[in-house]
Amino acid sequence: MLLFRPYRFAVVSHTPRLETIMKETMRDHEITLDFFDFSYEDPLRMVQNLFDQGYEVVICYSSLGASLLYELGRSVVVIPRDDYEIIKAIVAAKEVASQITLTVCETDNIDTQLIETLLDVQIKKVMFNSLETLSSALDKAISEGIEVLVGGGLSYTKAQVNDLPFFRIKPNRYSIEQAIIQAKGMARDQRVERERLQQFIAMLKLFRTGVLCVNEIGHTIFSNAKAKDLLKFDQTGSQEVSFGKYNEALMINEVLQKGEAVEDRSVTINGVQLLITTLPFSLHPDLDGAITFISDVNSIHNIAGQLRKNRGKSGFIAHYQINDIIGESPEIKELKSAIKAYAPKNAAVWISGETGTGKELIAQSLHNASLRSKHPFVAVNCAALTESLLESELFGYTEGAFTGAKKGGKPGFFEMAHKGTLFLDEIGDMGLETQARLLRVLETKEIVRVGGDKVVPVDIRVISASHKPLSTLVKERKFRQDLFYRMTTLRLRISPLRERLSDIPLLLNNLLKAYGKSINSLTPSMLEAMSNYSWPGNIRELFAFLESYLVLLENRAANQKLFLKLLVDWISDDSSVADTVASSTNKGLGSEQILYPKNQKLKEQLESIRQQLVKRAVDECGGNKKKASSRLGISYNTLWRIMID
Repeated sequence: MLLFRPYRFAVVSHTPRLETIMKETMRDHEITLDFFDFSYEDPLRMVQNLFDQGYEVVICYSSLGASLLYELGRSVVVIPRDDYEIIKAIVAAKEVASQITLTVCETDNIDTQLIETLLDVQIKKVMFNSLETLSSALDKAISEGIEVLVGGGLSYTKAQVNDLPFFRIKPNRYSIEQAIIQAKGMARDQRVERERLQQFIAMLKLFRTGVLCVNEIGHTIFSNAKAKDLLKFDQTGSQEVSFGKYNEALMINEVLQKGEAVEDRSVTINGVQLLITTLPFSLHPDLDGAITFISDVNSIHNIAGQLRKNRGKSGFIAHYQINDIIGESPEIKELKSAIKAYAPKNAAVWISGETGTGKELIAQSLHNASLRSKHPFVAVNCAALTESLLESELFGYTEGAFTGAKKGGKPGFFEMAHKGTLFLDEIGDMGLETQARLLRVLETKEIVRVGGDKVVPVDIRVISASHKPLSTLVKERKFRQDLFYRMTTLRLRISPLRERLSDIPLLLNNLLKAYGKSINSLTPSMLEAMSNYSWPGNIRELFAFLESYLVLLENRAANQKLFLKLLVDWISDDSSVADTVASSTNKGLGSEQILYPKNQKLKEQLESIRQQLVKRAVDECGGNKKKASSRLGISYNTLWRIMID
């Protein structure tokens, strides 16, 4: 069991008998008290020297104690001047004269008018807030004439020099006891903080990444061995000089100034590429600053490579879970339920959905919910590769299979996905020859590399997706019917955004957070306006539009005028109604232009613009409303509704 080490307190006072009073009062073995006369030459330096000598708390009986506490900000306890003791001193001074001069600190709460009434005296207050103001205020009062002076140490000195009657305000036992209790609590808290700080530093020393800590003015207060190694610490110079020159590169100055973290920033120092994260910290009221974590980018790459190796032969990983599918619409709830039902099975799954609906997110979620989640998830975009290249990438090839083939050959995606999931995106773009080989693999669960003759067994689950309707491709003889039935055993349909517009606010949350905004940055009218557009590019288009708005918005509040112009321009540039709405951006379509209604809310402005666009389309189609609705990409009924509103 560790022995308790008594608290070391320094007592600073101008009162001669304070030491006697405190020693008579205190019988506490948990503390040691050392007494010092108050220095009026430089009290701040005096107290600081006491801290440097190892005293944990300085107990001060002086009206200047409050200013010392303010300057040092820590570890100073002031024995307050008790009203009763002030009255006792005034009563004694009244025996000399009825007009009494009293020193009063600005932080003191003394009702001198009440004392004057009770004691039938006149009190002249000498107000002060520091040693300098006290000295000058006393000199002024003395020059104006003082009959008797009541105060503390400096007042006593001035009274002696000027041969004035003087009565000292003495501390009482209760105030002393309360100050001791406060000092013990303060010292105890400091020891706990110090112990925690030591444990924190001991932990930082063990970090395999470089760690650098600075105080609020950027001076280095700690660095571990790894930081010294990565920054090539100059052993001949001081720590502050050797590390301080990197404060700018390590984003320390920026973090200290703004108080905001800088994370995962790539920098080059001394020819070495480093990844740094710098965070503001406040360990306790007396220790603010910043902490920087420094990693060698090469070592990070090595670790990432090892992780990929540990996750399977290919190292392909699915990042999304079912919980990452955002939405509360009935369509999304039904989709999530289907994924949970399909996940434990090994049957092939076909995902249908328009461009931008998030087919790969669904595929990854399905994989991570399955029993194959600990094995590779390999995604292939069939539309991005030529027929010959897709075949060699899917099935692999042997050495010498074709010109440019790697020495030793290369495993294909089927082999890489062994025990896991192979996701074939845009399968509708796959050529018929590759379809035939794919069907063979699905039936036999074996592959043969291009140019080889060795059969390689594979255990995979296949998920496919296409924005093209496969049934139509089958009728057009562009997709094998037997492969169609094999690939579409289980089917998932992702609804386009226009069928679940109620999900828009939820979908936008993450993007808004990335720009430091919330859904409140969009007014109800803006959300309604987005709900009135069909979003042919679906979620991808929605995100692209909102990001363009947020970039232009910068740090301002919601701006409906900017939003409206961007939305009209966006529809003009990106939808099937481009020719009709181009005039809304004043690019001109004939001589007539879209009129922006004034003094109307956003919803009313959009309705007006929409009616103008529809009317123009009908006029340009010679009054043929079916042709106009087709041109605008809306239904015939929708066109009628807009016209009669």
